[in-house]
Amino acid sequence: MLKKITAVTLALALTACANTDALDESITSLTTKVDALSVQVADLDAQQKSIAADAQAAKELAEQAANDAKAANERIDNVVASYKK
Repeated sequence: MLKKITAVTLALALTACANTDALDESITSLTTKVDALSVQVADLDAQQKSIAADAQAAKELAEQAANDAKAANERIDNVVASYKK
C-alpha cells in the first residue's frame, strides 16, 4: 500500500513539474502578446491623435475659406450695387 501511495505521489509530482513548465510557457506567450497589443494600441492612439489634429486643422481652414468667400461675395455685391446707382 505504501509503495502505491509513493508511486502515485511521485507521478503527481512529475506531472505538477511538467504543468508548471507549460504554465510558465503559456504565461510568457501571453505576456508577449499583451506587450505586442500594448504597442499596437499606443500606435493607434498616436495615429488617432494625429488624425484628429489634421481634421481640426482642416475644419479651421474650411471655416476660414467660407468666411473669406462670404466677405468676397459681400464686396462683389457692393461693387455691383454701386454700378446700379
